[in-house]
Amino acid sequence: MGCGSGGAWALKSGNRFADNISNLKEEFALNKNGYFGSRGMGRAHTRNIESNNPARTAAKFAGLASKNPVSVATIAGKGVVYRMRDRSIITHRYFSSSTDGSPVVELKLHNVSGVKSQKIHFAKKGK
Repeated sequence: MGCGSGGAWALKSGNRFADNISNLKEEFALNKNGYFGSRGMGRAHTRNIESNNPARTAAKFAGLASKNPVSVATIAGKGVVYRMRDRSIITHRYFSSSTDGSPVVELKLHNVSGVKSQKIHFAKKGK
């Protein structure tokens, strides 16, 4: 059994990403184009959310986005990967490879209406 985008790991238990969108949108604004935060540097899918405590905000975002996952895998000291029932993948990395080392949550969504796949950097407010 694989864990790739078409793998057989999608089960009937656990939430789909779509099941978590309403709670996520209560805490983090989603724009009309399906993105959270403001446009960041780089590609259109790269976003920024500013916060006084970026690590805590990223953890909250990842927790809401990945509530009741099918599986959880740690990335040795670097983060966590959550797999959802609909084959969506939420990756929470504690530090990015960007120059500021900001925390990142990446959403790789599968068949989710109204929200785009995106990479969100959580930056210190005012920097």
